Amino acid sequence: MKRKGKLVFAAILAAAALLGTTLFGCSKSGDYTEEIREYQEKLESLSAENEALQAQLNEALGLSAPEETETEEEASTESEVLPEEGIVSENEAPPQNEGDDLCKILVLGDSIWGNYRDETGVAAKVETYLGWSGCPAQVYNAAIGGSRATVDLDDDPNSFGPASDNSLAKMVSILEGNTDVAMLEGKPAYEPMQEVLQCKDEIDVVILAYGMNDFLNQAPINNSDSPWTGFGTALIEGVYSIQRVFPHARILIITPTYASYFSIPVANMGEKALYNYASVACDVAKGEHLLCMDAYNNLGIDMYNSDEYLEDGVHLNEKGRDLYARGVAGVLLYGQAGEVSGNAINFE
Repeated sequence: MKRKGKLVFAAILAAAALLGTTLFGCSKSGDYTEEIREYQEKLESLSAENEALQAQLNEALGLSAPEETETEEEASTESEVLPEEGIVSENEAPPQNEGDDLCKILVLGDSIWGNYRDETGVAAKVETYLGWSGCPAQVYNAAIGGSRATVDLDDDPNSFGPASDNSLAKMVSILEGNTDVAMLEGKPAYEPMQEVLQCKDEIDVVILAYGMNDFLNQAPINNSDSPWTGFGTALIEGVYSIQRVFPHARILIITPTYASYFSIPVANMGEKALYNYASVACDVAKGEHLLCMDAYNNLGIDMYNSDEYLEDGVHLNEKGRDLYARGVAGVLLYGQAGEVSGNAINFE
């Protein structure tokens, strides 16, 4: 078999050399078309003989025949059809939304989401980052500045007095059909809530982002006797209501962000610290096996750099909103239910 291989190789070299000599001579003398054709036929014959000998050699060695490789033209065609995979940069446009592939997200929360509704707002940035990651999304931003998960101890969440006007209790009552959405007329959340009521079966994610105003009002941490008046128990009531309205949606609980409380950087306010409310929000998410973003401890904002991310000691500036939105997108893409997430993802 070794001798056959050598003979085949020598034959091909000889044929190639002979053809090369003939072609080279064409540039110096007359028309050698017939001779060239004759040598081409001989070369093709030798090539066929080589394939036959190679097949015999493979059979003797117990080797399978080599797989066919795609032609250069086929490879070129395929590369034009298949999209290039890789990290999507900020300079590339997000993919177009395509029907059922669109992730629909409802946000219920306070001013962190509610104050800015342009392209610098959290909702718009979350849409952008999810789009860059191949998960086109639409965010229905029903957050209202100043709202909280709780109501006052002397308030009736069912009648929606002043303290519950923008509360989580009110929002879930609207979603459940127990309260007319017209109560939100004149507020930025009115149109998003109207739209959500028209596509309840299509909502994929519901985000609850409360805690700052509950802290500022020093609402009880929990209250089993009157659940809507305690922060943790109000979140649980809200979760149960949302699960009834959107049984197939994932729920993400986001804690309040770190704050230095306006121009005076203090650790606590009243008897309860802000981190107590953040801790309770995480406990609810873990206990109910929900997604969780700890924006207080894990986002990267602290007493040393708060001026870089906060515009007034409480609300996020544009850089802070961008950091927050990256964290939200990261949790939605990679977070695990029942576990605390919160580190911002690099979408460069």
